[in-house]
Amino acid sequence: MIATINFLTSSSKVKIVNLLRTPKTPDDIAKILKITRQGVDKQLRELMRYGIVERRWFIGYSRPMIEYFCTEFGIKFYRDLDDVGIKFKESGRISLNEKLKSLDNELLDGSLTLEKYKEEKKLIERSMEWFSGDGIKS
Repeated sequence: MIATINFLTSSSKVKIVNLLRTPKTPDDIAKILKITRQGVDKQLRELMRYGIVERRWFIGYSRPMIEYFCTEFGIKFYRDLDDVGIKFKESGRISLNEKLKSLDNELLDGSLTLEKYKEEKKLIERSMEWFSGDGIKS
């Protein structure tokens, strides 16, 4: 399951899904993202396989054309993933704050020297740095 989520959340797929909140042709997507049409076609096929996007034919100026759009399922899938990411980050921030508070208490009660405190604090902050920022990094 994690491999599938990683697959569906690659930066190129997420960019395409965000663009497809309004229908677009593959040529439009390629032009906006500055990637090849073949690359766009591959990403679209993969997203269609999971029900994230669909396509429909329409009559263009000179010939029929295909446009793609994000399905309701796709919109919900990425919104739910965002919610999970937000909850994960909130939990991580709480855990980080608890660890730092515990470390502060150890310093105050004399269980740690100032040198050891600084060393431990640096290790905790480094190991949990993702949780200390304002935005969720992908």
